[in-house]
Amino acid sequence: MKKGNSNNFFQRIMDTIFGSNDPEAAKRKQLRLISKSLGKTKYSKFYKFQGNEALPPMGKFFFELYKTIYPAQTMFQNLPSPNLLKTLAINYYTTDEIREIEESLSEENLMKLAKQIPISHIEEETEKRLAKYSEFFTLEKINQIENLYRQLSTLKDFCVFDFYFLVKKFNKGMKEADFASMPNFEKINAEYISGEIRDFISVAWNISTESDWSDCIKLLRAHKGVEPITLQNWKRILARLSSLKSSGALELIVKLSEGNPNLICEVNEGGQSIVEPFIEKIKSSAEAVLQKLAADEKANKAGNICAQLFPDIDVVPLRNYSENWNTTFRNKKLATFNNAEAMKYLKTFLLEIFKKDIREYYDLFLVRGQWNTQALSGPFSESYNWILSCTDKILSFDAELAEDAPIGIRIKTLLPKTDRDSSSKNIANRLINDANKTAYKFLVGCTRNLISMGKIIKSLVDDYAKNQPEIIANWKELEKFADKPIKEFSVELYKKIYLFTTLIQTSITNMEEEEE
Repeated sequence: MKKGNSNNFFQRIMDTIFGSNDPEAAKRKQLRLISKSLGKTKYSKFYKFQGNEALPPMGKFFFELYKTIYPAQTMFQNLPSPNLLKTLAINYYTTDEIREIEESLSEENLMKLAKQIPISHIEEETEKRLAKYSEFFTLEKINQIENLYRQLSTLKDFCVFDFYFLVKKFNKGMKEADFASMPNFEKINAEYISGEIRDFISVAWNISTESDWSDCIKLLRAHKGVEPITLQNWKRILARLSSLKSSGALELIVKLSEGNPNLICEVNEGGQSIVEPFIEKIKSSAEAVLQKLAADEKANKAGNICAQLFPDIDVVPLRNYSENWNTTFRNKKLATFNNAEAMKYLKTFLLEIFKKDIREYYDLFLVRGQWNTQALSGPFSESYNWILSCTDKILSFDAELAEDAPIGIRIKTLLPKTDRDSSSKNIANRLINDANKTAYKFLVGCTRNLISMGKIIKSLVDDYAKNQPEIIANWKELEKFADKPIKEFSVELYKKIYLFTTLIQTSITNMEEEEE
């Protein structure tokens, strides 16, 4: 006996008794054991350990699956939208009434309805319909739909698996979708199909082989008008998948073909909730349309008032508290200057009407007028002076938001950081909202004081018409100093104040919220 052989012999004995420290030897031993386990299954003819060969019976197995599911594969590959399956699953268990409600909540139908009835009525009706729509989807109904969609989804994933690419490796001359006869399959290196086998496992093992698939198949038949796969054929496939999965043969083959006894084949469990997001989408879509309708109505109303109030006046926005900033804010998903539009109207009114017409009226009545009581002259003067001082404050407030002013600089500096830094985003939002609060105070304060002045002007109009006036003692004297008839002047001014306050009430944002 040669010395080398003697050493190997004794080494094998020692390894047998005490074990080996050679990891490769241990791996080979594990692979041999895996091969023996595969040999005990009914799928032992799929693979040959010696030579690492995938055998013709495996090719035949996948070919038969391919042949059976091909019509369904074609159908799933040609779906117009990936969301169609969700819609089909939901509609399968919903009633005609519920589908009609859903249709009535579409943007097209709500826009049509807006031409027929007031927005407030549409809002009420939409709320009722949404409530009825949501109530239909009980927990039981949701579970039904979710289970059906899960079946549709797993069936689709299974059917669109590239069976042809896998089977063609066993027969290079095979043509796609050629099922006229059984091809002659050859043995191949199992490494060539290891990845495909893993992909197959990831989709096939996700299929529930014990579930009732009747509704799923019925749905596909109803959708296509024909059966892309019959229930009987699908049950046969389920039985084959169940047998193959329980045997663990494919997992063993993958381990052997890749020479990795510890390899784990992943299963694409997937699954997602579809009903709640679907309901939320219907709700959000309807609410968005209502908001648009309300905004359009608001804008139209504001436009009509502006046409009367500022017929020959350009309505110019503030320099900084304006939509110019808002475009940037929206892109950064920040708060916005939510009363930029209302402040535009306030600025125009103060500069073009208050400082001209109302100042003229004030000078006439408060300087030259003889008031019999301070009960009205005092509040009139206070309101006037409050608004007058507010004009300069608004301009100063706006100036602070300029890009080269303190607050404007801070906002501009923070903007690039808001995408990645929540702290910067919070500070920017706080600065914007602080500006909104200030703007809101201006709007509310000016409106309230103008309303107070308007009431007093109306009292003056009524007093002027009396044979014996009670408020102003020198009406005839005032007439001499007025550039136009006092009654006409007063009525005109009252109308302007009324129009302006209506305009602000129409355009102001978050009034109730800000007051809290």
